[in-house]
Amino acid sequence: MYRVLTHHKKEYGCEPEVVVDVPGVTTILGTFAELCDGYALMCTNDQGLRLAISRRQDSTVKVYNYTIQDRKRFQLSGLKCKPEDKWIGTVKGIFIALQHDGVQLPGMDISITGRTAHSDYDTLASAVAAGFLFGLNELLDLKYDIHDMLRIAHASNAYSVGSSRLRDLLTLFVINRKELVLFDLENYSYEKMENPFDNETITSYILDCGMPRNILAEEEENLHVEMRSALQKLKANVVKSGHLRDYSLRELKFQRSFLSEEDMRFASFAIKESQLVLRAWDALKQKDRDRFCKVLAEQQVGIAEYLDFTCPEMEWMHKRCAENPHVFVSCLVYTGIITGNLLVIGENNLNVYHNERLNEYEHIFDFKATLRHFSPTGGVRILKDDADIIG
Repeated sequence: MYRVLTHHKKEYGCEPEVVVDVPGVTTILGTFAELCDGYALMCTNDQGLRLAISRRQDSTVKVYNYTIQDRKRFQLSGLKCKPEDKWIGTVKGIFIALQHDGVQLPGMDISITGRTAHSDYDTLASAVAAGFLFGLNELLDLKYDIHDMLRIAHASNAYSVGSSRLRDLLTLFVINRKELVLFDLENYSYEKMENPFDNETITSYILDCGMPRNILAEEEENLHVEMRSALQKLKANVVKSGHLRDYSLRELKFQRSFLSEEDMRFASFAIKESQLVLRAWDALKQKDRDRFCKVLAEQQVGIAEYLDFTCPEMEWMHKRCAENPHVFVSCLVYTGIITGNLLVIGENNLNVYHNERLNEYEHIFDFKATLRHFSPTGGVRILKDDADIIG
């Protein structure tokens, strides 16, 4: 998959001492839920990172990010993060937090590969934090448990540009293969279950529209800023006690004295999305495909109507999915890489029925879309089998 072993040996001339697989994190529902302390439905995917680490004899840290073809180096003494650090700041932040925790760190040669290297800072920070903490825990025999690693990851946020998300870290630490997880983002309690919609008749897919991230990245970032502002106004003026996530959408319509039309749309979407998570979870528990698909369809309508977050490529693909009798529903999901990733629930062998549409899409938009089977992977892990490491 990522050939991290080959890259590490070629770059540094030695075998890595530890290799870590960090899956990508998919938020099926609840992308904005932390803004109202709501709920999120999450899992992992196979589009993540791999880290290879070997120790050096000096105090230099060399990092080769093969995916974006970038090399960085720094000294462990007097280590500081800088505003211009970008992705390497997330690496430095973990090292600084470990030093403050009393860990004696040696110099290291590090290789990074994988699609998460192209993600937003917070997604990358979460993956890097999970990967390095798991890897260094193994390499240096730190004997950290999950709570220790969460504490260190949280501390690293004070030093780096990126801010690792607690729900992403927890997903990576606690989830097992084929599982989905429901998070209560107020107190970070969670439930897990195996994905019920992956069997001999029903299959989950990810339909990747293949667009460059910059097409929607700025718009997505602005959405977070505007939605946070709208919910802060709502909290300050109306919800003096209780849960913002439980606020009635009907009552929200009467708050026009201090919320603009745009604020109303954003606040409504975040609160409704959180409430949809609970409906989706109940449908999953009941193994009710139709109810689950109905919730995803409502979410997709909300993305278009409340957020107006779309582009011609995604609109075209949604229409083709809606026309396909073998597709039950398609909905935009969040992976930290804004390329138009749609979760598609449909019949087995959907790619046979959909390939003509993918070719048509490429001809029209000049982006190559892919449809791949989606079965949630497990959490972060140390790779010890050669086939796993190389593959």
